[in-house]
This record gives sequence, structure tokens and C-alpha cells, in this order.
Amino acid sequence: MTPNTPARAASRMRHPSTCKAAVALSSVLFLIACSSTGTPIVSRYPGGSGAGSPAPATAAPSGNALVDQAEALLARGDAAAASRVFMAAAAAAPPSSPQANDFRLRAAAAALAADDPVRADLLLDQIPAPPGNQAGDAQQQGRYRLLRAQTALARNDPQRALRLLPQGDPGGDPQTAEQVLLVRAQALARSNDPVAAVASLVNRERYLSGIVSLNQNRDLLWNLLQGATLDTATINRALAATPITRGWVELAGLARRQASPGDFDGWRKRYPRHPGEERLAALFVQPATAGGHGDAGWVPGADSSTLPMAGQFDPMQAAAPAAGAGSVALLLPQTGALASLADALRAGYEHAARAAGEPAPRLYDTGSYAQAVADGAGVVVGPLLKEALTTVAASPSVPVPVLGLNYLDGTRSVPAGLFQFGLAPEDEARAAAEDAYARGLTRALTMVPATDQGNRVQAAFAARFRELGGTVVDSGRYSGEPQAWSDPVKRLLRYVAINDKKAAAEARAKAGPDIDPQRRNDFDFVFINGRASQARVLWPLFRYYHADRTPVYATAAVNESAGDGDLAGIRFCDAPWLIDAGGPLQALNAEALNGRSREAARFFAFGADAQVLASRMAHNALHAGDLVNGATGALGVETGGAIRRRLVCARMTNGGDPVLMPPPDASVPIAAP
Repeated sequence: MTPNTPARAASRMRHPSTCKAAVALSSVLFLIACSSTGTPIVSRYPGGSGAGSPAPATAAPSGNALVDQAEALLARGDAAAASRVFMAAAAAAPPSSPQANDFRLRAAAAALAADDPVRADLLLDQIPAPPGNQAGDAQQQGRYRLLRAQTALARNDPQRALRLLPQGDPGGDPQTAEQVLLVRAQALARSNDPVAAVASLVNRERYLSGIVSLNQNRDLLWNLLQGATLDTATINRALAATPITRGWVELAGLARRQASPGDFDGWRKRYPRHPGEERLAALFVQPATAGGHGDAGWVPGADSSTLPMAGQFDPMQAAAPAAGAGSVALLLPQTGALASLADALRAGYEHAARAAGEPAPRLYDTGSYAQAVADGAGVVVGPLLKEALTTVAASPSVPVPVLGLNYLDGTRSVPAGLFQFGLAPEDEARAAAEDAYARGLTRALTMVPATDQGNRVQAAFAARFRELGGTVVDSGRYSGEPQAWSDPVKRLLRYVAINDKKAAAEARAKAGPDIDPQRRNDFDFVFINGRASQARVLWPLFRYYHADRTPVYATAAVNESAGDGDLAGIRFCDAPWLIDAGGPLQALNAEALNGRSREAARFFAFGADAQVLASRMAHNALHAGDLVNGATGALGVETGGAIRRRLVCARMTNGGDPVLMPPPDASVPIAAP
């Protein structure tokens, strides 16, 4: 009889049913303005229609030391610690009381302010539904729904956010109303409806007081329009809007196409005393020429007064060079191992530029930053290679803004004006940690290759998972030929063979339900890092060593082709254009995969997103706290210039395309592969 070895099992085992519980899509996004952040809806306060600010609605009791401590932490900027102290105050209050729920809401709002929407969701989940048909406290209900809308938006689900918020003018308390209209505008902008988004921000001004608040709102509105699609259909939709809204959209369209002074003068006559008039001076900037003379040019989008959309002063932006009127320079390797991928990136950039009605970039080799600046580039995109980007970053400042297509080492200082954007597998690891934790999976085993890249992915996963409150119980490394990978998997699972069938049955009976006597039972799921070819070996080995009913997450490298039945059941987080390619991403998906490998197509989409970011940089409209909806993910701009991708999570199926995971509040279980 041929022995039943792990190697044979890896080649012939069929996939078992995977998770049967209802669980969640939880790609965390960093949102602009007012600490907006995201998650799915739980059925709380179902009868309510109002919305409110996530800020505390009532003064803290003077005698409550915990609340005093939490508010002191907020004043010092330590929102994460404040959130924990607010929860301690909730635990000390009578259960299910309005006071306890108030503290939970304040804890969730503090978690949002700390850019931790996953924790905010978990805290909101602890608010009990009101008994019977009572709708609960109306004010708390409004705060709850607004927080849920913010978390939905941060998870790249603007439609869910809009369903949570009242339509039209919310009325009522001014602070509550202006917050509702702000979040609604953000959701509409993410839904590619800039006209309605502008209308919401225009309406918001009714509830703002003071010139500072009004200017900030108009800066936010203008930044929104700089990144919006302003095609003929959008302009036509604006014709039915109010004159103020229509004037804003038309002005942005004139700036986008670099209209003549006469066109702007005509706009001023059509919209007298329009608040957008203050933008005209910034639109008429005369750039200096190299020789100090020449014809003056009209530069749209050169408003240097725009504020970071998170509502905070950003020192990096304060010292950053303003984008000039020159062309965009694209620095990519022309020869070598990465030349073909760089060519796909260039094609994606040019495809997006054509779709936006903008000129194609000028192409330079990797080390030509100084030459691109000398040639008059207004924005430099690249280099792609980390070593070349490190060279550019070695200067204390950069003459023109740079969108590096890689990330610098974490210990290196970043000069003002340099942004970093890449296809980092660390983003995928963080997204997997967030998704698993949101589904109630709090104990992880990890298996990564024994390489520098494997160590970075492991560190990113572990750091994010621990931040959320999860535990990495144990970690393993694999290396060498696939035949040698059985031992590290067996060691990680602490598998003990029981060859006698009767003894194995007795051991299972004594262990009790859901306990496997032949392996460890102190984990909820497994995270692996590897390409599809490596996962095809590791996944059957985990199943052979009795982890067959355990959820398994992986990085997006497993998503190499559609219909890979050998990987059915594996969960991963990847770029939206590959997972949910309908609607506005459909054309890009078709173009990216047209005659290209999956890896080259990823770089095509990478180039398309680089164009969107570079266009915003050219209009001085990319700031810390911004969230840009892209093909490779929701692109969150961090303080210091790093741009991180927020991904969507899916599951490999048996012979079909990957399917999006259901949200955590859905009642539909994940189907077996």
C-alpha cells in the first residue's frame, strides 16, 4: 500500500467547506476631514432618521474622574488612550443606561480621531439595541448613525454611508447639521457625483459661523472639484442645480481647461458676488520663466491657501514647493528586468491622462530627476526603483513636487514636497489583519517565507493585528524546495500523529467538540504570505495537518489568475479593479488586461492611479488626510507624504472568479467553495 504522505495529500486533497459564520469586509480607510472613518451598519436605533456629530454632545460630569482623564487625553492629542478611558467610564456606568451609551459613543468618536475605525466599529457594536419599539434617545441615535456613516465611508462604501444619513437639509442643531452635510458631501464625491457633493457643502455654509469655518469649507469644496470628473455630463447635471452650486462647478471646469481671462470674466458676470470669486486671483498666477521674461501664462489650481482636508496644519505641506505650470515628468527604467513592467505603468498613466483630457507625461530614465526639473517639469512622477528614490530624497528639499513610486526606509527623513506611493504587500497584510479581526478572529498563526520581504510582511501584519487587540500566537518560516515545507507547517501546528484509528477516535471523544487532540487549538485563523504556486503547496499541508476547517488569509500574490480551484477558500485583500471591476473600473480592467499578464496589468492600474495623484499635485490639491478613490485601492495620504492603499477583501472560489466577502453585519454565511 502506498503510504499516505503529506506530499501526496497536497496533490490530491479536495477543499473542504470553509467558514460557515457571517463575517465582514473591513478594509480600513483613512478619511478626510473631521476624523471620518468606516464600517458596516449594525441594526441599532432602527427607527431614527436624524444624525449628529461624533463629538460629545454633553459636558462631562465634573465628578467623573475617568471622563475628566479622557478629555485631558483628547486635549493632549492622545485620542487612542482617550477612547480606552471612555470605555472604562462606560463600564463603570449602569449597563445599557443613556450615560453608558454616551461614553461608548464618545469612545468610538475618539477611536475615529485616532484613525482606528476597526476599533470604533467594535465599540459601536457594544451599544445594545433599544427594547421593544422604542427608538432610544434621539440625540444618541443621531450620533450613532453619523459615526456609522463615517465608518462606512472609510471602508469604501459610500452608498451605505448615504443610506445612513438624512437626505436634503437635516435642520436642527447647527453643529449636528454641518457634520451630517460634510459626511454626505464626502460620500457623494466618492460616488462620483460631484454636483450633489458641492450642493451639500454649499448647504453646509448655512450652519457655519465665522470666516475661518467658511473659508475651510470652501477650500474643501474646491479641493473636491480638483479631483472630480468634470466631463460634459457633469457640467450638464449642474445646470439643474442652484446658481451657487452651478457656479462652483463651472468655475472648476474653466480652471481645468485653462480658460482665457475673457472666459473667467464671463463667469464673473453670470455669477455676480459668487463666493468663488476669491479663487480668481489664485487662478491668474504668472509663472516665472527660466530667463526671467516671456509671455505670462494662466495657471489653474495654484491656490496655496488650501488647508489639509483633515482640518489640521500639515508642516510638510507648509514647506512643500508649489507645483508650477510645467509638464509632468515620468521617471522609469528604460532597460533591465523592470523595463516591461515600467512600460505597463507608463501605458496606464497615459491611459488615465487621456481619459482626464490632460497631456501625456514626458518620459525620462530613472536617474534623470535633475534634467526633468531643468526642462521645466511641474511635477515629477518616479523614480520606481527604491535606490533612485533614496537618492532624490537625500536632498533637504526638492525643487518641484515628487510622487515617488516606491517607499523609503522607515528611518529616513522625507523632504518637503515628496510623496511616496507603491504596490506594497504590507498594505495587503494590514488589510488581512483588519478583515480577520472585524470578523471576530482574534488569534492568528502566521507562515511567511524566510526572506526580507517575508519578514516585512510578517511585521506589518503582526503590528496592525496587535494594534487592534489581536494576538499572533505563533509564527513559522518556510524556505528551500517545496518538499521541505511540511516540517515548518507541522511544527507551527504542533501536530502529533496517531496512527491507530481506534486510539485516534478515543482521543477525539475525550477532547470534546471543536477540539482536535492532534494539533494545537489556541488559534482562530492562519495568515500565509506567498505566491499562488507557494500557496498551492502550503494550503493542502495545513489541511493535511488538521487545519482544514480553519480560515486562511493570504496576501494578494495568490490572486494570479481567475478560476484557480486549487486555492478555493483562501481569503485575501486586493485592489478594487481586480475584485470589483464593474461600473467606472470596468473600462480600466479591460484595458489593463488587454494582452498583458496579471502582474503587468497591476502596474498598468498603478500608473493610472499615479496619474490621478499627480494631477491633484499639479493643482496643489493633495494633502495629508486626503482620501482619493483609486483603482488600486482607496488612497489615504498620511502625514509625511506616504500614500497607503486601502483594499477590498475577497475569497478564492472553486473554478470561478474571486468573490467579495460579505460585510460583518450580513446574515448570509460564506458559501463553501
